Amino acid sequence: MSRTLKEIYQEAIAERNRRLELTEFSNDSKISVLNGVAWMTAALIYTFESILDVFAVDVSETLSSRINGTPRYYADALLNYQKGDSLVVREDGLAFGYASVDPSKRIITQVSYVESTDDKNVDSKLILKVATGERGALREIDAEELALIAAYINQLKFAGTRIEVISRKGDVLIPRVTVYWDGAVPESEVYDAIEERLNRYVMEIDFDAGVYVSRVWEAIRSVEHVTDVWIDSAATPAQGIFLASYDGDGNLQPARRIERVAYTSSGYVRQSSGEGAEADLPTFREALKLVIDR
Repeated sequence: MSRTLKEIYQEAIAERNRRLELTEFSNDSKISVLNGVAWMTAALIYTFESILDVFAVDVSETLSSRINGTPRYYADALLNYQKGDSLVVREDGLAFGYASVDPSKRIITQVSYVESTDDKNVDSKLILKVATGERGALREIDAEELALIAAYINQLKFAGTRIEVISRKGDVLIPRVTVYWDGAVPESEVYDAIEERLNRYVMEIDFDAGVYVSRVWEAIRSVEHVTDVWIDSAATPAQGIFLASYDGDGNLQPARRIERVAYTSSGYVRQSSGEGAEADLPTFREALKLVIDR
């Protein structure tokens, strides 16, 4: 921040008076020649420092607006990935790009990132989590295509940057709770309404957001005719809100109970398919226990 005109003038006078050869010209008059020269010089210095302040702000804003090499830069690059196309050097020779932009070839619809550190490497590693499809129907990108995406991001990354791109099968949400309802409509209608509301919750949740027990409860309680949601501590199997995730090798891990909040390994949640490795995981309807509230 530039100094005030008064501060610059006072410093100039003090410096002038400090020099022995000028002490005999000491004069407090505002209209003396020496003080006038000092005042004009201070004004010029003040103007120059003010210009530098404006320049510093402009430079700072310009640098802040540039995202090259930042996590956001790589996330945006993944969203612009075009399946089947190869990168070419731009005409200016400063970066890579596609010869033609074709949004229909973009297959990555969701991206999140986190910086990971370990004891072996001083520099952090940027982990980019991706998925394809629409909200509520997200799915993992197959290994073959993921390898091409990794090669694509390696062409764009800056030297020395450690990046890993991952895509996994969706985490399975298991709302194993007891739901009380008023008995005013058939049980099947309540099941349908709760399943629809939970599917809407899955669709509305942000990519890679936390899964909160309270919000799953709120989704179920918001259904018409539902009067209460309860976790029966004596029930078998044990009740609660559970999450089953896949590891990096594609193996389904045991379902873990969420105490308050949990984060997914894939970035999104879904209902159990009831097939293959998920054959023993209940769907929304199978996990719920309906009881008439009397």
